[in-house]
Amino acid sequence: MSKETVNLNQEKVKQKKPKKKYGCLKGVLIFILVLLLLGGAVYGAAHVMLSRINREELEDLNVSQEVLDLKKGMGVMNIALFGVDSRDDAYTNTRSDAMMVFSFNSKTNQAYLTSVVRDTFAYINEDHGFEKINHAYAYGGPTLAVQAINQNFDLDIQKYVTVNFNAVEYIINKLGGVEVDVQDYELQELNRVIAEMNVEVSGEEANLLEGTGLQTLNGRQAVAYMRIRKVGNGDYERMERQRRVITLVAQKAFSYNKVKLLGLMNDFLPYIQTNLTTNEIIALGTQLLLSGEREIEQVQLPQTELSYGEKLSDGLYYLVPTTLEENVIEWHDKVYGTDRYTPTSGVMNINQKIINYTGLY
Repeated sequence: MSKETVNLNQEKVKQKKPKKKYGCLKGVLIFILVLLLLGGAVYGAAHVMLSRINREELEDLNVSQEVLDLKKGMGVMNIALFGVDSRDDAYTNTRSDAMMVFSFNSKTNQAYLTSVVRDTFAYINEDHGFEKINHAYAYGGPTLAVQAINQNFDLDIQKYVTVNFNAVEYIINKLGGVEVDVQDYELQELNRVIAEMNVEVSGEEANLLEGTGLQTLNGRQAVAYMRIRKVGNGDYERMERQRRVITLVAQKAFSYNKVKLLGLMNDFLPYIQTNLTTNEIIALGTQLLLSGEREIEQVQLPQTELSYGEKLSDGLYYLVPTTLEENVIEWHDKVYGTDRYTPTSGVMNINQKIINYTGLY
């Protein structure tokens, strides 16, 4: 058995399980990315404002030459997008609660947003072997997280954006809250989550809700609303709540005039860390504007139909790609427009190790 596989059975099972925290929500990340890119493109004053972003370069990503050769001239730019599970302004030593890849195909003028499932059984590196892919950010920040995405899915990502958790609550408060119709069966669980956040999260405490029905939720209350999942139809209904709130947030933000939108951008930029330059943000935002009214198409890796949830020998639940090879092929065919993409030798090696270890294919 390889060193990578042995690591899973030995060292990792002995580690103390980290306390569960609240992480950044995918819908908020989508909104922030769109606001960042389009706001930067529309307003010339963006050069000054974008200097407020925390800039942090990635270390050597070791993107294989095989991948670089395959991607050359294909016209797709990929950007990694992370939401960090942090209670302060730190961007390191914390797991990424959301991992996504924003892709723009300049040949088709189509943008894609791929959600990388955080429980995905993936190869991290020689030191950590196979683990949940979202652990990569805690072990090595955005550099190792980008490396993990690249090597498991045949990507050439060299740019990233990380959003700190605190931005979620802050943006909704700056917008004056959102109007939500709270149902009877949601109220008790919603108040439980609000109370828990008041203890675990810094900042001004939020009041518990006194009743149900249509009401304006502040930032913390709205974030709690998007997180409840132990009622109704579980995760599916949770995603519906997220989409509902983010739609309201986006509508409210983009109804602002130029001055107010610039002010909103100026306020949330310090919550962002990236290695994108100001010129790159403006150029990509301009491309998106010129591409027309197409919606951002959402994709998932691994796909639901090409993965299997399973407890492995360390007692932890993982989402195992079945197979990694097929997931990589179908993703590239959709985003890059290839016809039965041929995965690199690196991906095929990881693919075989996953099959050997889990027996799932």
